[in-house]
Amino acid sequence: MEFCVETDYINFRATCKQLTAPVTRWSNGASMRRLRRYSLVSPWLMVLDKDHGIITFTDPMFGDQYSVRTPPELNGDLHIWYSMYGWLLISKDTESMILFNPFTSDIRKLPNLEVLFFESFCFSAPPSSPDCMVVGFGGPCVFIHFVAREPATWHRYDLEFDGDAPSENISFSTSCGRDLYALNRYGQLSVFTDICEESYSWFDVDTAPTSCCRSLAQYFLVKRDQDLLLVTLDEFGESVELNRHAKKWEKIHGLGKHMIYICDTTCLCMEARTPVMENKIYFAALHSKNGKIVFYSVETCRYHTFSGKSIVESLRDLFGTKQHLNPHVWIEPSYS
Repeated sequence: MEFCVETDYINFRATCKQLTAPVTRWSNGASMRRLRRYSLVSPWLMVLDKDHGIITFTDPMFGDQYSVRTPPELNGDLHIWYSMYGWLLISKDTESMILFNPFTSDIRKLPNLEVLFFESFCFSAPPSSPDCMVVGFGGPCVFIHFVAREPATWHRYDLEFDGDAPSENISFSTSCGRDLYALNRYGQLSVFTDICEESYSWFDVDTAPTSCCRSLAQYFLVKRDQDLLLVTLDEFGESVELNRHAKKWEKIHGLGKHMIYICDTTCLCMEARTPVMENKIYFAALHSKNGKIVFYSVETCRYHTFSGKSIVESLRDLFGTKQHLNPHVWIEPSYS
Protein backbone atom coordinates (compact mmCIF):
# COMPACT_ATOMS: atom_id res chain seq x y z
CA MET A 1 0.00 0.00 0.00
CA GLU A 2 2.91 2.34 0.70
CA PHE A 3 3.90 2.33 -2.96
CA CYS A 4 0.42 2.63 -4.50
CA VAL A 5 -0.33 5.86 -6.31
CA GLU A 6 -3.64 7.59 -5.61
CA THR A 7 -6.01 5.85 -8.04
CA ASP A 8 -4.50 2.40 -7.43
CA TYR A 9 -4.75 2.90 -3.66
CA ILE A 10 -8.46 3.74 -3.91
CA ASN A 11 -9.11 0.68 -6.08
CA PHE A 12 -7.11 -1.54 -3.73
CA ARG A 13 -9.01 -0.29 -0.69
CA ALA A 14 -12.35 -0.90 -2.43
CA THR A 15 -11.64 -4.62 -2.97
CA CYS A 16 -12.53 -5.61 0.59
CA LYS A 17 -15.11 -3.99 2.84
CA GLN A 18 -13.29 -5.22 5.98
CA LEU A 19 -9.99 -3.63 4.97
CA THR A 20 -8.91 -1.15 7.64
CA ALA A 21 -6.50 0.86 5.46
CA PRO A 22 -7.00 4.58 6.06
CA VAL A 23 -8.68 6.72 3.44
CA THR A 24 -5.50 8.43 2.25
CA ARG A 25 -5.78 10.95 -0.57
CA TRP A 26 -2.31 11.65 -1.87
CA SER A 27 -1.67 14.65 -4.06
CA ASN A 28 -0.35 14.34 -7.60
CA GLY A 29 3.00 15.46 -6.18
CA ALA A 30 3.22 12.34 -4.02
CA SER A 31 2.15 10.17 -6.94
CA MET A 32 4.84 11.69 -9.13
CA ARG A 33 7.50 11.12 -6.48
CA ARG A 34 6.63 7.43 -6.51
CA LEU A 35 6.58 7.37 -10.31
CA ARG A 36 9.97 9.05 -10.45
CA ARG A 37 11.44 6.60 -7.96
CA TYR A 38 10.47 3.51 -9.97
CA SER A 39 10.48 4.71 -13.59
CA LEU A 40 13.11 3.53 -16.03
CA VAL A 41 15.07 6.03 -18.09
CA SER A 42 13.02 5.19 -21.17
CA PRO A 43 9.77 6.41 -22.70
CA TRP A 44 6.47 5.39 -21.15
CA LEU A 45 3.16 4.78 -22.85
CA MET A 46 0.81 7.50 -21.64
CA VAL A 47 -2.96 7.13 -21.96
CA LEU A 48 -5.28 10.08 -21.35
CA ASP A 49 -8.70 9.07 -20.03
CA LYS A 50 -10.81 12.15 -20.77
CA ASP A 51 -13.99 10.70 -19.24
CA HIS A 52 -12.48 10.02 -15.81
CA GLY A 53 -9.78 12.70 -15.77
CA ILE A 54 -6.94 10.23 -15.23
CA ILE A 55 -3.51 9.94 -16.87
CA THR A 56 -1.95 6.46 -16.84
CA PHE A 57 1.71 5.66 -17.55
CA THR A 58 2.81 2.13 -18.50
CA ASP A 59 6.38 0.87 -18.26
CA PRO A 60 7.17 -0.88 -21.60
CA MET A 61 9.40 -3.53 -19.98
CA PHE A 62 7.74 -4.51 -16.70
CA GLY A 63 4.19 -3.40 -17.51
CA ASP A 64 3.90 -1.43 -14.24
CA GLN A 65 1.23 1.28 -14.33
CA TYR A 66 1.08 4.60 -12.49
CA SER A 67 -1.90 6.94 -12.49
CA VAL A 68 -2.31 10.63 -11.71
CA ARG A 69 -5.24 12.99 -12.06
CA THR A 70 -5.48 15.28 -15.06
CA PRO A 71 -5.14 18.97 -14.04
CA PRO A 72 -8.53 20.74 -13.94
CA GLU A 73 -7.29 23.20 -16.59
CA LEU A 74 -7.20 20.34 -19.09
CA ASN A 75 -10.75 19.11 -18.59
CA GLY A 76 -12.58 18.98 -21.89
CA ASP A 77 -12.10 17.53 -25.34
CA LEU A 78 -8.34 17.03 -25.72
CA HIS A 79 -6.27 15.94 -28.68
CA ILE A 80 -2.60 14.93 -28.37
CA TRP A 81 -0.54 16.16 -31.33
CA TYR A 82 3.08 15.54 -30.36
CA SER A 83 5.42 14.43 -27.58
CA MET A 84 9.08 15.31 -27.08
CA TYR A 85 11.45 16.18 -24.22
CA GLY A 86 8.84 15.04 -21.67
CA TRP A 87 6.28 17.58 -22.94
CA LEU A 88 3.02 17.20 -24.84
CA LEU A 89 1.47 19.49 -27.41
CA ILE A 90 -2.28 19.33 -26.87
CA SER A 91 -5.25 21.10 -28.40
CA LYS A 92 -8.24 21.70 -26.17
CA ASP A 93 -11.72 21.88 -27.69
CA THR A 94 -11.33 23.43 -31.17
CA GLU A 95 -8.57 26.03 -31.12
CA SER A 96 -6.70 26.31 -27.81
CA MET A 97 -3.10 24.99 -28.05
CA ILE A 98 -1.27 23.95 -24.87
CA LEU A 99 2.20 22.66 -23.95
CA PHE A 100 1.91 20.33 -20.95
CA ASN A 101 4.43 18.39 -18.87
CA PRO A 102 2.43 15.64 -17.10
CA PHE A 103 5.36 14.86 -14.78
CA THR A 104 5.48 18.36 -13.29
CA SER A 105 1.93 19.54 -14.16
CA ASP A 106 3.48 22.57 -15.86
CA ILE A 107 1.05 24.12 -18.37
CA ARG A 108 1.94 26.74 -20.98
CA LYS A 109 -0.81 28.15 -23.15
CA LEU A 110 -0.08 29.14 -26.73
CA PRO A 111 -1.89 31.74 -28.84
CA ASN A 112 -5.13 30.49 -30.34
CA LEU A 113 -5.12 29.25 -33.92
CA GLU A 114 -8.19 30.17 -35.93
CA VAL A 115 -7.67 27.33 -38.39
CA LEU A 116 -10.09 24.44 -38.51
CA PHE A 117 -7.91 21.67 -39.92
CA PHE A 118 -4.32 20.55 -39.35
CA GLU A 119 -2.37 17.52 -40.49
CA SER A 120 0.55 17.50 -38.07
CA PHE A 121 2.37 19.40 -35.31
CA CYS A 122 5.83 19.25 -33.76
CA PHE A 123 8.15 21.38 -31.65
CA SER A 124 11.92 21.72 -31.82
CA ALA A 125 13.08 22.08 -28.20
CA PRO A 126 11.76 22.05 -24.61
CA PRO A 127 9.39 25.00 -23.97
CA SER A 128 11.90 26.42 -21.47
CA SER A 129 14.46 26.78 -24.27
CA PRO A 130 14.75 30.13 -26.10
CA ASP A 131 14.90 28.12 -29.33
CA CYS A 132 11.55 26.35 -28.86
CA MET A 133 9.58 26.52 -32.09
CA VAL A 134 6.09 25.00 -32.52
CA VAL A 135 5.16 24.09 -36.10
CA GLY A 136 1.81 23.08 -37.57
CA PHE A 137 1.00 21.91 -41.11
CA GLY A 138 -2.40 22.74 -42.53
CA GLY A 139 -3.18 22.40 -46.23
CA PRO A 140 -0.63 24.35 -48.33
CA CYS A 141 0.53 26.39 -45.31
CA VAL A 142 2.93 26.13 -42.39
CA PHE A 143 2.18 27.90 -39.10
CA ILE A 144 5.12 28.65 -36.76
CA HIS A 145 5.15 30.02 -33.21
CA PHE A 146 8.36 30.92 -31.35
CA VAL A 147 7.50 30.31 -27.71
CA ALA A 148 10.03 32.71 -26.17
CA ARG A 149 9.55 35.59 -28.61
CA GLU A 150 7.30 38.59 -28.53
CA PRO A 151 4.72 39.26 -29.73
CA ALA A 152 3.04 35.93 -28.98
CA THR A 153 1.64 35.10 -32.38
CA TRP A 154 1.68 32.52 -35.16
CA HIS A 155 3.54 33.16 -38.41
CA ARG A 156 1.98 31.81 -41.59
CA TYR A 157 3.99 30.69 -44.59
CA ASP A 158 2.37 29.72 -47.89
CA LEU A 159 4.26 26.91 -49.58
CA GLU A 160 4.91 27.05 -53.29
CA PHE A 161 4.98 23.77 -55.18
CA ASP A 162 4.29 22.09 -58.48
CA GLY A 163 1.60 19.44 -58.67
CA ASP A 164 0.04 18.06 -55.50
CA ALA A 165 0.68 20.01 -52.32
CA PRO A 166 3.50 18.25 -50.41
CA SER A 167 2.05 19.46 -47.11
CA GLU A 168 -1.20 17.58 -47.62
CA ASN A 169 -1.57 14.32 -45.72
CA ILE A 170 1.47 15.05 -43.53
CA SER A 171 1.85 12.21 -41.04
CA PHE A 172 5.04 13.16 -39.21
CA SER A 173 7.22 16.23 -38.96
CA THR A 174 10.41 16.84 -37.02
CA SER A 175 13.25 19.34 -36.78
CA CYS A 176 16.77 18.15 -37.58
CA GLY A 177 19.45 20.76 -37.06
CA ARG A 178 18.10 24.02 -38.52
CA ASP A 179 15.82 22.27 -40.99
CA LEU A 180 12.26 21.06 -40.63
CA TYR A 181 11.41 17.73 -42.27
CA ALA A 182 7.94 16.43 -43.03
CA LEU A 183 6.78 13.02 -44.20
CA ASN A 184 3.39 12.49 -45.81
CA ARG A 185 1.39 9.30 -45.64
CA TYR A 186 2.65 8.19 -49.05
CA GLY A 187 6.28 8.25 -47.95
CA GLN A 188 7.28 11.54 -49.60
CA LEU A 189 9.92 13.40 -47.57
CA SER A 190 10.10 17.20 -47.83
CA VAL A 191 12.20 19.85 -46.08
CA PHE A 192 11.57 23.45 -45.00
CA THR A 193 14.84 25.43 -44.78
CA ASP A 194 15.80 28.93 -43.60
CA ILE A 195 12.66 29.22 -41.50
CA CYS A 196 11.47 32.80 -40.95
CA GLU A 197 13.93 34.14 -43.51
CA GLU A 198 12.90 35.83 -46.74
CA SER A 199 14.92 33.22 -48.59
CA TYR A 200 13.08 30.27 -47.03
CA SER A 201 12.47 27.30 -49.28
CA TRP A 202 10.34 24.19 -49.35
CA PHE A 203 11.20 21.28 -51.61
CA ASP A 204 10.88 17.54 -51.98
CA VAL A 205 13.84 15.54 -50.73
CA ASP A 206 13.10 11.94 -51.57
CA THR A 207 10.35 9.38 -52.01
CA ALA A 208 10.11 6.26 -49.89
CA PRO A 209 12.15 3.34 -51.23
CA THR A 210 10.34 0.44 -52.81
CA SER A 211 9.27 -1.97 -50.09
CA CYS A 212 8.28 -5.61 -50.04
CA CYS A 213 4.99 -4.86 -48.23
CA ARG A 214 2.18 -7.01 -49.54
CA SER A 215 -0.48 -4.60 -48.30
CA LEU A 216 -0.82 -0.84 -47.81
CA ALA A 217 2.42 0.55 -46.35
CA GLN A 218 2.56 2.85 -43.33
CA TYR A 219 5.51 5.22 -42.95
CA PHE A 220 7.01 6.60 -39.72
CA LEU A 221 9.68 9.31 -39.56
CA VAL A 222 12.15 9.11 -36.67
CA LYS A 223 15.12 11.31 -35.74
CA ARG A 224 18.17 9.48 -34.37
CA ASP A 225 20.70 12.08 -33.25
CA GLN A 226 21.26 14.00 -36.52
CA ASP A 227 20.06 11.16 -38.76
CA LEU A 228 16.59 10.57 -40.17
CA LEU A 229 15.20 7.05 -40.10
CA LEU A 230 12.22 5.74 -42.02
CA VAL A 231 10.24 2.81 -40.60
CA THR A 232 8.01 1.10 -43.15
CA LEU A 233 5.29 -1.16 -41.79
CA ASP A 234 2.68 -2.93 -43.85
CA GLU A 235 -0.98 -2.69 -42.89
CA PHE A 236 -1.01 -5.96 -40.95
CA GLY A 237 2.48 -5.70 -39.48
CA GLU A 238 3.81 -8.66 -41.46
CA SER A 239 6.79 -6.68 -42.77
CA VAL A 240 9.02 -4.10 -41.04
CA GLU A 241 11.77 -2.26 -42.94
CA LEU A 242 14.33 0.34 -41.81
CA ASN A 243 16.05 3.00 -43.92
CA ARG A 244 18.46 5.82 -43.04
CA HIS A 245 18.61 9.03 -45.04
CA ALA A 246 22.02 10.26 -46.14
CA LYS A 247 21.93 11.66 -49.67
CA LYS A 248 19.18 9.14 -50.32
CA TRP A 249 17.39 6.39 -48.41
CA GLU A 250 19.69 3.51 -47.54
CA LYS A 251 18.43 0.26 -46.06
CA ILE A 252 19.81 -0.66 -42.64
CA HIS A 253 19.56 -3.98 -40.82
CA GLY A 254 19.86 -2.97 -37.20
CA LEU A 255 19.56 -0.17 -34.66
CA GLY A 256 22.63 -1.07 -32.60
CA LYS A 257 22.13 0.20 -29.06
CA HIS A 258 19.14 2.33 -30.05
CA MET A 259 15.41 1.64 -29.71
CA ILE A 260 12.38 3.17 -31.45
CA TYR A 261 8.94 3.92 -30.03
CA ILE A 262 6.06 4.32 -32.49
CA CYS A 263 2.50 5.60 -32.29
CA ASP A 264 0.20 7.59 -34.58
CA THR A 265 1.46 11.04 -33.54
CA THR A 266 5.00 10.59 -32.21
CA CYS A 267 8.05 8.50 -32.98
CA LEU A 268 10.99 8.51 -30.55
CA CYS A 269 14.45 7.04 -30.98
CA MET A 270 17.13 6.92 -28.28
CA GLU A 271 19.95 4.83 -26.93
CA ALA A 272 18.78 2.01 -24.68
CA ARG A 273 19.85 2.19 -21.04
CA THR A 274 19.70 -1.59 -20.67
CA PRO A 275 20.89 -4.10 -23.33
CA VAL A 276 17.68 -6.14 -23.35
CA MET A 277 15.72 -3.14 -24.71
CA GLU A 278 18.07 -2.21 -27.56
CA ASN A 279 17.61 -2.96 -31.29
CA LYS A 280 13.81 -3.06 -30.92
CA ILE A 281 10.75 -1.14 -32.11
CA TYR A 282 8.00 -0.65 -29.51
CA PHE A 283 4.35 -0.19 -30.49
CA ALA A 284 1.40 1.34 -28.62
CA ALA A 285 -0.27 -2.05 -28.71
CA LEU A 286 -0.98 -4.68 -26.07
CA HIS A 287 -0.98 -8.43 -26.49
CA SER A 288 -4.57 -9.63 -26.19
CA LYS A 289 -3.63 -12.49 -23.82
CA ASN A 290 -1.00 -11.21 -21.42
CA GLY A 291 -1.72 -7.47 -21.74
CA LYS A 292 1.97 -6.63 -22.26
CA ILE A 293 3.30 -4.01 -24.67
CA VAL A 294 4.29 -5.53 -28.01
CA PHE A 295 7.67 -4.85 -29.63
CA TYR A 296 9.42 -5.91 -32.82
CA SER A 297 12.91 -7.34 -32.51
CA VAL A 298 15.11 -6.27 -35.43
CA GLU A 299 17.37 -9.22 -34.57
CA THR A 300 14.72 -11.98 -34.66
CA CYS A 301 12.39 -10.21 -37.15
CA ARG A 302 9.46 -11.22 -34.95
CA TYR A 303 7.12 -9.61 -32.42
CA HIS A 304 7.53 -10.29 -28.70
CA THR A 305 6.51 -9.11 -25.24
CA PHE A 306 8.45 -8.86 -21.98
CA SER A 307 7.98 -10.79 -18.77
CA GLY A 308 10.21 -8.82 -16.45
CA LYS A 309 13.54 -8.77 -18.28
CA SER A 310 12.78 -12.00 -20.11
CA ILE A 311 11.50 -11.96 -23.69
CA VAL A 312 8.42 -14.12 -24.20
CA GLU A 313 5.81 -14.69 -26.86
CA SER A 314 6.84 -14.94 -30.48
CA LEU A 315 4.28 -13.42 -32.82
CA ARG A 316 4.47 -13.37 -36.58
CA ASP A 317 2.63 -10.07 -36.99
CA LEU A 318 0.47 -7.59 -35.10
CA PHE A 319 -2.60 -9.83 -35.17
CA GLY A 320 -3.50 -10.83 -31.64
CA THR A 321 -2.83 -7.32 -30.32
CA LYS A 322 -5.20 -4.55 -29.34
CA GLN A 323 -4.72 -0.84 -29.86
CA HIS A 324 -5.45 1.91 -27.35
CA LEU A 325 -8.66 3.83 -28.08
CA ASN A 326 -8.16 6.77 -25.71
CA PRO A 327 -5.67 9.48 -26.68
CA HIS A 328 -2.24 7.98 -26.13
CA VAL A 329 1.40 8.79 -26.85
CA TRP A 330 4.95 7.73 -26.00
CA ILE A 331 6.60 10.20 -23.64
CA GLU A 332 10.05 10.53 -22.04
CA PRO A 333 9.92 11.10 -18.25
CA SER A 334 11.10 14.65 -17.51
CA TYR A 335 10.85 16.39 -14.15
CA SER A 336 12.22 19.79 -15.17
